[in-house]
Amino acid sequence: MSATQIAGRVAGVDAGAPIRQSSLWQDAWRRYLRNRGAVAAGILFLLIVVWCIVVPIVSPHDPNRIEFPDAYQGPSWSHPFGTDQFGRDLFTRAALGGRISIGIGFGATLAILLIGVAYGAISGFVGGKLDNALMRFLDALYGLPYLPFAILALAIIGTVNFWTMVVALSVASWFITARVVRGQIMTLKENDYVRAAYAVGVRWYMILGRHLLPNTLGVLVITIFLELPGVILGEAFLSFLGLGINPPDASWGSMAQDGRDAYRAHPHIIIIPSLAIATLVLCANFIADGLRDALDPRTKET
Repeated sequence: MSATQIAGRVAGVDAGAPIRQSSLWQDAWRRYLRNRGAVAAGILFLLIVVWCIVVPIVSPHDPNRIEFPDAYQGPSWSHPFGTDQFGRDLFTRAALGGRISIGIGFGATLAILLIGVAYGAISGFVGGKLDNALMRFLDALYGLPYLPFAILALAIIGTVNFWTMVVALSVASWFITARVVRGQIMTLKENDYVRAAYAVGVRWYMILGRHLLPNTLGVLVITIFLELPGVILGEAFLSFLGLGINPPDASWGSMAQDGRDAYRAHPHIIIIPSLAIATLVLCANFIADGLRDALDPRTKET
């Protein structure tokens, strides 16, 4: 046996055997799976989403049907989370409210990404005076208070529904995303493959769309799970103030607002939506931390 074969056997690989090919996302997935907290948070997050989708379909209880004789029942086999002041099953109603809360969260987060990516990519790619002007305008917008501006946006729109909540929660939340994307684009456009693309005559929009933006995908995935908790908490806050989804529809925030008046005698009415919000927010934060470490392991080393 030659020295090369012996070295290969010691390394666990036969000499001359092909080296396993792996991509950035495959390596990131393996690093993510080694993070037990992030994996547990991801599984719990998926279970919550599945619960919100499946339970309203298979539940024998109508989440909007009023049954006053069943009002304020505690947890039981028939009603695992009890009932509210109108006798509605909280297990089914919390799942239905989760659809709206999570839907608004993801809808507003995607709107934040679209606005922030477009603004930051143009600013970072063009540079010069345009970049300076766009960044100074963004600095001025940082003075806008997030939740008061969302309340003002709802007051101007006048109608509260799913889409108006998405607009109100995203209109003053895209500033950080724009700065992050701008920084990534300014760094990436100095690479040699971008200069090579310019040299062969590739149009600017092709360079931006095919070379620069795809390389910011990892940062954008992390941004989704970093923005999601703030949006969900913002929706819950607005709903708790009575500015959320109108009855008979409900979100977790409006359910907590309904339980505010009776929380001393019947605390489960406010505890259930509050725990749902807290669990989802913690899961999103753990997933974001896991994705950050997986996609950029240097952050963990430093």
